[in-house]
Amino acid sequence: MGKTVVILGAGWAGLPLAHKLLKYTLPKVKDLKVILVSPNTHFYWNLAAVRGVIPGTFTDNELFLPIQPGFARYPEASFQFLLGKASKIDPDSSTMEITQNDGNKSSLSYDQLVIATGSQILNEMPFKPVGTHEETLNALHSLQQQIKAATSIVIAGAGPTGVETAGEIAAHYGAEKEITLVVGGEHVLGSSTVQPSVRQIVEKDLRKLGVKLIHNAKVDISKASNIGDGDAAAQTTIKLSNATTLIADLYLPLFGIKLNTTFVPANLLDSTGSIILDKTMRVTGTKNIWGTGDVGNLEPKQVTVIDAMIVHLFSALDAVLTGKGEVKEYKLGKPMIFITMGKKYATGQIGGWKLWGLLVAYVKGRNIFVDTAKEYVEGRALRHAAM
Repeated sequence: MGKTVVILGAGWAGLPLAHKLLKYTLPKVKDLKVILVSPNTHFYWNLAAVRGVIPGTFTDNELFLPIQPGFARYPEASFQFLLGKASKIDPDSSTMEITQNDGNKSSLSYDQLVIATGSQILNEMPFKPVGTHEETLNALHSLQQQIKAATSIVIAGAGPTGVETAGEIAAHYGAEKEITLVVGGEHVLGSSTVQPSVRQIVEKDLRKLGVKLIHNAKVDISKASNIGDGDAAAQTTIKLSNATTLIADLYLPLFGIKLNTTFVPANLLDSTGSIILDKTMRVTGTKNIWGTGDVGNLEPKQVTVIDAMIVHLFSALDAVLTGKGEVKEYKLGKPMIFITMGKKYATGQIGGWKLWGLLVAYVKGRNIFVDTAKEYVEGRALRHAAM
């Protein structure tokens, strides 16, 4: 009887994991079959979306790469790509229900299941996939046109996405647009793992770029839709918790994420919607379900930790499927953050070490790694680790 591994999600974690299993485990387990389930025909290099929302900075082909061609080199019987989403999981019977993109439902059995379905921006902004490839592409094009037309933009949320988006738009348009960043606390990048010196550099650079910062305030009410029909929306009235009222052509709510875990049984989730994982990355209370990427509760929801998680989970699955070796505990990584605001301004840290801004600008700021996207999607390289 064959050994079937189902991977839900073809994003940063699920896609390379499928390649690793087919490249390294299949030669040892001849009856292995990997089934990759995703609603998207294309991989979205959304790491570069903070610049990609500006018209003309990247082409669609640089940001969106087809998934299936990279799997053509593996035996046809060993791989299957399903366009759809998991709508229900039954851990007791090792089966799930898949809702395909065409609306039809089907049942799928698995020997090992990996949940790597990721997350969305809370307000469904196209900085992450918002549905199918076509839906995400249309949403991105619409936002690009709104940003182009707007002369005043308010961004709420001062995490990495909000900070970089504000910096990128300001760096690209200069004084043409008035950019305001609403910061919920006393400083941008409010995570306790970010060094104060890194926050200070980011705020200093944002001000150099002409971004106005409003600290200790959160958005109370906004009446405008954020993604329209491609034209500039009517001016938006934005009320803040500090009794300030802002008026802008465009409002971008870039705070919070929504985990794609609604299909997971509630007893396997914590209060945030994250899947409860044990130290091996196995879903607690199950024998053959694993979680990785944003959906899990082990690491921050950041792409900087994905390489290590892929390497670990591959090793665990390889051990289980071959019956050789042991499933080891996952070792948490050091805090890492790399912030770029245009091609000139940048900073970051690894663990307790602050990075030289010019180095971050050179490595990331030039093109936000879009030149490496093809090899990543084709399963020939990870971002910072050996494939």
